[in-house]
Amino acid sequence: MKVTILIEAQTTAAYRAIRPALVANISGFIGVCDKTFSATINQSDYDHLVEVVNNAAQCAGVHHLEYSINKLQTVSRNPVGVTQH
Repeated sequence: MKVTILIEAQTTAAYRAIRPALVANISGFIGVCDKTFSATINQSDYDHLVEVVNNAAQCAGVHHLEYSINKLQTVSRNPVGVTQH
């Protein structure tokens, strides 16, 4: 199962700390708009990714209030109205 995540950096310091960690740990596409990252990942990778982001921010001296990590939705394997044969 896949989930879509949003990671919102409220400061430039948070953005700079989080970006390299995401690029190194997400295989696939990462969307970026201003200081918000989005990606669709395997649900089983979510906890690891949260840990990676938190560690990167902590190592850079970024307070946890300077960013947020949100799991948005579960993405089904079959889009609505599509059947497999």
